[in-house]
Amino acid sequence: MKKLVPFLVLVCYTAVVCAQDRDALRLLYRDATKSEAQAQAFYAPLATVTKSDDPVLVAYKGAGLMLLARYEKLTARGAKVKEAVPWIEQAVADEPNNAEIRLIRLSVQEHLPKFLKYNDNIEADRQFVEQALPEIEDAGLKAMINGYFDSFSTD
Repeated sequence: MKKLVPFLVLVCYTAVVCAQDRDALRLLYRDATKSEAQAQAFYAPLATVTKSDDPVLVAYKGAGLMLLARYEKLTARGAKVKEAVPWIEQAVADEPNNAEIRLIRLSVQEHLPKFLKYNDNIEADRQFVEQALPEIEDAGLKAMINGYFDSFSTD
């Protein structure tokens, strides 16, 4: 029993820290479209993420690469986008029922130029996220989704 209490404290602490980190990452993502410096600040903590990490982080890394692509020379943008897409799609494949991952893909696809042809899932993702919203208990994620639909969604 004496060993159980410190373990439970550690688990609770880790859960709280991770939730705070996730909320901070969400805020960085929201602001990353405003400038190159903010896009870099968003991507920096994700640079070491691998495809075997938490799928939400994998999706955010893909989105970060997409955001950085807009600051590349025009000739290099396509390659950056092609580098980013597999990250997002890997996250969706790993957790297809994760509303946060689907929102990330939705936000990328809605705002990417159509000629890049990464826009096949807009309606399905929007529908999925809208239907998942009432069941989401994470207040930070709920706020992010509502904020996206209020401010950024092209629908």
